[in-house]
Amino acid sequence: MKRRGFKPTLSTYSSLLGIFTKIESWITRGKLLQTVDKVYNQYVEYVATVRATNPQSPEISPIPATLYIAILSRAGEHARTFDVLNSLDQEGSFSANHVTYTNMFRAMYRQGTAEEEDELLAQKNRERAASDARFVWRQVMKRIEGGTNIEVDARLISSVVQVLALGRPADHIVAFDILRDYVGLAKPGETARPAQVEATPPLVQDVLWLCNRAQKYRLCVHFVQQLMERQPHVLDRGHIDHVLSAYGQLSALGSFTEAARALQTLEWLLERSLTAKDNRIRPGLATYTLVLTVCWRAKDWESALRTFELMTGLRGEAFVDGATCKPPPLEGARSIKPDAAAMSCLARTALECGDRAAMRQCARIIAHLGVTEILEPRAALEDGDRAGGTLRAGVSAGASFTQERTFYTHKAARAVQELVDVLVPKRTEGGRRLTAEEREWVGVRSEAKTFLIEQREHRPRGTPQLEETPLGSAAGLAAMDSSVEWDRMHREQKGAR
Repeated sequence: MKRRGFKPTLSTYSSLLGIFTKIESWITRGKLLQTVDKVYNQYVEYVATVRATNPQSPEISPIPATLYIAILSRAGEHARTFDVLNSLDQEGSFSANHVTYTNMFRAMYRQGTAEEEDELLAQKNRERAASDARFVWRQVMKRIEGGTNIEVDARLISSVVQVLALGRPADHIVAFDILRDYVGLAKPGETARPAQVEATPPLVQDVLWLCNRAQKYRLCVHFVQQLMERQPHVLDRGHIDHVLSAYGQLSALGSFTEAARALQTLEWLLERSLTAKDNRIRPGLATYTLVLTVCWRAKDWESALRTFELMTGLRGEAFVDGATCKPPPLEGARSIKPDAAAMSCLARTALECGDRAAMRQCARIIAHLGVTEILEPRAALEDGDRAGGTLRAGVSAGASFTQERTFYTHKAARAVQELVDVLVPKRTEGGRRLTAEEREWVGVRSEAKTFLIEQREHRPRGTPQLEETPLGSAAGLAAMDSSVEWDRMHREQKGAR
């Protein structure tokens, strides 16, 4: 451009760097990255030239630096992002603004979530990213306290919360303090300040992910209940999936009241979906399955059966002992066909509750739906799961059901076997003859057994997170929180002396 007499301006540099931000992978583009470096360095020289004649020129802006940070982040040049940030002025038109800091926090998140074969190294990367985020956030706060006008918006809060969620309990406390001071979301017993930042759907998604990652399951429920009362329009299925996941973890910690609460939350979402014409609000297959997971952990058959009714449109009374009406086929626009994950939870709930009447009811449901149909792979998402809900990379609460299909098909087949083993007596000489229904159940068991034999070479290698039991207890988590909070206060007081 310079050879042809064209003088680049701020708009020129911003446009060029903006184009380069669209490139996701820089692995094979080393020479192109060198070109990007030259473009940014030329802008820095341009700023020095302009500043010599007009320090207040509108051509001096942090926009190119902000874009350059995004490019370096995608290229894996994380250390250089800090070099760029530190090279900016502390005040004035060439200082970092809220978008610059947002890109910095996103760069840290990218660094902290980079794939590593060594889990110990991956954990160190996450903790380092969270520590860097705390350091940069303190810089932001110091500049604001010093009178610099930095706009704190939802995107900035989201970006820093995402990184802090990767770290240690002390990092989580900082994140919750930010939410209290800027978004008005306070823990029980705390006084929230008036919200300076409006809670947007993406921000709420990150907040709930933080709660569950930090094992603050009650706090996840508390925040959602606050939003249900004050800003129900912000919540959609993606958020509800997170709170249902929290209910499941609370059930795993020994609470037996969470199934009814999870069902109430599902019914709240269904009521909203009837009045709001928005596909993001309509419950999907994962939403129902999360509720069934809570019911299984809480050993609550009644709530599980009601969830199944809402999910399929089938009535549970059609499967009870002595029912005279034949259940209809599963059809209709509002019906969602249960998959292996959902039915594994339903069958395990019947087994865990220990009620033989519930087990028989569940066996009839399985026979009606068909084992082959339950265990078949789904080629596509159900209507309720397609293009709905506020989802962000790495934070989908119900994604495990799709990603761990092998685990759940095996789990469902084994649950069917166990269920029929309990209900149908083994053959003995002189024993009674099986009823027609029991013979049907034996056929169901044979189908499940055949599936496990045919799939023995494809057994699941791991356990999904939703199936794992959280370490410790609720009391233990509370004690750890208290210890971390005391340690943080002690460090702050020591540093103030």
